[in-house]
Amino acid sequence: MTVSTQATGFHLANGKGYTLGHDSPAVCRLNLQIYLWHASLGFTLHPSIPFPTAGRIADLATGTALWLTELAQTLPADADVELDGLDLDLSKAPPRPWLPDNVHLHHADILAPLPDPLVGQYEVVHLRLLILVVENSDPTPIIRYAHRMLKPGGYIQWDDLNYPDTHVTRIDPTCPTPAFDRLREFVYSKGRHDWVMRLDEILTREGFVDARMHHFTDRRDLIMANGHQHLMTMLEFAGTLKAKGMELEARNLEALLADVSAEAAQGAALSMPRVVCVARKT
Repeated sequence: MTVSTQATGFHLANGKGYTLGHDSPAVCRLNLQIYLWHASLGFTLHPSIPFPTAGRIADLATGTALWLTELAQTLPADADVELDGLDLDLSKAPPRPWLPDNVHLHHADILAPLPDPLVGQYEVVHLRLLILVVENSDPTPIIRYAHRMLKPGGYIQWDDLNYPDTHVTRIDPTCPTPAFDRLREFVYSKGRHDWVMRLDEILTREGFVDARMHHFTDRRDLIMANGHQHLMTMLEFAGTLKAKGMELEARNLEALLADVSAEAAQGAALSMPRVVCVARKT
């Protein structure tokens, strides 16, 4: 049965705080997401960023800290680099004994003022998938937070999804996919995330130089894996809506996702290109 969903999309997250899960399936989804990003991009730290041999690298909104764990494995043998993960909620990250020796986690709210001990301490600050954290489609407060963390000459790397160019990939281009088409409109959310495509301009305006946007599309062999991971995220979002008392919106989204799953079984997927923006602090 097809049930219509209002075209409010991710605007349903406005003012609701973090709108994804905290349980074991949410942790698994986050880790799968990181593995798929690495498989799709082919790197952890963008190759245009000189790999520091000493100093500190930070991962904001670190989640499961897996990005830092992957980075720790790529450090040169003689490197003396501390890797710091910052997040408001560290419950999804491994306990200290299960982390590499140079990975340290800290509670931090990236929407609050930066604590003084973190000012000007980092060679690199990394951010990824903050589209549901950025408020009012304005990443400026988070960019300023990262800017203050960096040493002069330090680099920012922001990885996120290109929602404007999100599309439905079909094995048979003539096969209709009305549910996927509606889901695509839902995630586009009337341009809520268009700021991602202007990250280079925003970073330049905020005092960074040499800002460059790097664009990546799904490899054909990863289309299905990426597509189902996106559906996992949407189911998680629906569950959080329900937990926050938005039961009608959650039911509508779950019904839409049931229709989407039927279409996916026939050879369709939601494809979301990725963007990596790199810039340097003067």
